[in-house]
Amino acid sequence: MMFNKKISAFGLTSAILFSAATAFAEGESVEAQQTSLLQKLDSLNAAVLGLKLNGNIKAGGLTSMAKSDQFSDDSPTQENQAYTDANLVLTARPSSETQIHLELRLHKDWQNAFDENNNPVIGHWFSYDGSILNKHLDFNLGYMRVGFTPYTLYTPQQKLLQEPEIFAQKRVEALAMRNLDTTSNRLMQGLNADFHSGNVGPFSDIHAQATGARMRNTAKKYDQVFFDFDFSDRYFYGLRLGADAFGAHLGVNYTDVFDREKSRRSRAIAKSDTVYYEDNAVVSAEIGFDSKELLSNLPVSFGLNGELAKSWWSVDRDYVRDYKKQEYALTEFTSKMDPAITNPMDTSFIYIKVSESTKQEEVHEEEIFKDDGMAFYVEPFVNLDIAGIEGSIKVMYLQNDEKFWSEMASSPVYRGGTSVLNANALFKDANYTSLVDEFGMASLENMYLAVYNSNPLNATNLMTSYSKNVLTDDAESNNMYSRLFNNYKNAHFYRNGYNADVLKRLELADQNKALFLMDPANDMSLPMGVATPDRKGLNVNVDLNWNSAVELNAIFGMISTVSSDVEEIKYTRYGAGLGVDVGRIAGLDRKIKVQGSYDHSEEDKGFQRKNDRIMAGLNVDVVGPLALLAGYQMSTREFGIAYPVSGSALINKAEESLLLAGPRVKIAPNSYLSVQYGLLTDKVTFQTIDLATGAPANQELSIDKNVIIADVTVNF
Repeated sequence: MMFNKKISAFGLTSAILFSAATAFAEGESVEAQQTSLLQKLDSLNAAVLGLKLNGNIKAGGLTSMAKSDQFSDDSPTQENQAYTDANLVLTARPSSETQIHLELRLHKDWQNAFDENNNPVIGHWFSYDGSILNKHLDFNLGYMRVGFTPYTLYTPQQKLLQEPEIFAQKRVEALAMRNLDTTSNRLMQGLNADFHSGNVGPFSDIHAQATGARMRNTAKKYDQVFFDFDFSDRYFYGLRLGADAFGAHLGVNYTDVFDREKSRRSRAIAKSDTVYYEDNAVVSAEIGFDSKELLSNLPVSFGLNGELAKSWWSVDRDYVRDYKKQEYALTEFTSKMDPAITNPMDTSFIYIKVSESTKQEEVHEEEIFKDDGMAFYVEPFVNLDIAGIEGSIKVMYLQNDEKFWSEMASSPVYRGGTSVLNANALFKDANYTSLVDEFGMASLENMYLAVYNSNPLNATNLMTSYSKNVLTDDAESNNMYSRLFNNYKNAHFYRNGYNADVLKRLELADQNKALFLMDPANDMSLPMGVATPDRKGLNVNVDLNWNSAVELNAIFGMISTVSSDVEEIKYTRYGAGLGVDVGRIAGLDRKIKVQGSYDHSEEDKGFQRKNDRIMAGLNVDVVGPLALLAGYQMSTREFGIAYPVSGSALINKAEESLLLAGPRVKIAPNSYLSVQYGLLTDKVTFQTIDLATGAPANQELSIDKNVIIADVTVNF
């Protein structure tokens, strides 16, 4: 709804525009007419001052029934979710140049309705945005998504060939729960100012940008720790400057992310702790050219993008150590002797007493680790628009030193490794439990499925501390047992495979945190995107489209390591995908789209991994508002040399598949009723050591999950 006196006029204008577009448009498809109309409505909507409320409400349920021979007899095998979820978007426009953007989320679990008192309203997004100075300066204050270049500020995204639409929608929904999207822009909170001059003399644009954000926050509470905490505040700032002329582009970028050491020192650290402060700066020069500006009438354009970067990374640390302290004191000693033998004056003695004690002190050391490295890539490309065929061909060559590191460009949002559905399952053997906890199970489950709960806070889901030192002590709080009762405060909890955190280099060195880089959902050769250190090689991407009816995608890559300290590892990737809209080709007024793809990756050394992915999808407008969506995906990862996890377990192979299908009924514009059935299968083959004989024993962990999802989504 629109709280503005102009709403009536706006509605009338919209109706007139719609009628005119429908009655008089000729030679255009219905889709083109709708797109043009929506663009006009968006333009009109942006010009209306006042307060606007929109969003969506979703109500539905999910049940997951798990089955495994490795479950214990008393293991729960079914998980049920029933909920109403409201996402409200408030946009206030105090002027035609600025707006306040606020997103609120409310969630009610039906099964917990009588346990809950007040459901919290979660502030999902707060920002003040605008385009001022005659639209030359864009700014963001608060939440923002910002990207610079692949070596400086960037979010690596998954490259999935012809992902079925039913899966793509699920992935977007799972990302949105974490406030993420599918772009390469990094989610941050701070200030961003982006200036574009437009045409100035020979330049088509002069560009300057400045961005600042706080990435992490020191824990401030004594009794309980909130989830976004660190030993010190962590800040980021970045600067860009560039110019464009005659299709050419030159630019310079600088980013720096660092821990503020003084913010940690407001809290003491324990003797068992060592606190590390990382500082990572990157400077890069970028160059580009696109012939489209000079040769705009040609159906083919060509160009080149490239970037040369240098990074600096250093680590300071604080820790507590013991030292011996000696104290000296003058001490008088008096002895009574026979005065007939000794002069009484000689009965007193003065001596120096030495005492030694163990003390503790904080020690600060600078640059205990220090690295700098170089990286560059060049990417020539060709764009086509010939006889209905549109698309691009890109060939990238990159070379990154093993010591190159760019934190803000290297953390993918996909993490995986968790159990999303039936996470409370119990296993017969501790090996199975450890395997699931450390290695995880289904990559597909993490990519596409999610659980979202609103639960009362109590001792089972709060982090508590006995002492005031919340950074280090994990002992029970004195108030633990009183907090077992419902305190009438709720929190929102998510389970899916995505995370917005930006990981430091030392954090990625931890095997458990770095295990997600080996997930087949990430590119084996470039798991951290273009900025992955210790890489060189070639990537080729082909994306073609014929009349929006046939889509062809292909990828080929040959990447290897560059480190001279270890044997070279070569990575190979190839794949192709095809999507065909049979309805458009046949001239029907409905979509009948079929998709399929195959993707293979392997490495010749190391753990000698091989990943294979097969996808197939169907999207059919059956009749009227009824559509049928279906998708199937199979992923296999093999380890030529078994991968050690969970103590004595060695992974040989992981196989999984996901089938998801069901009808979708359009009940209003952008509002749907959906019912889906899913079958998720996971099997991990691994080895353990037989304690009796010492011989390796082959074992298998297999879990099947039948999933039913039904929901109604209403957009307004």
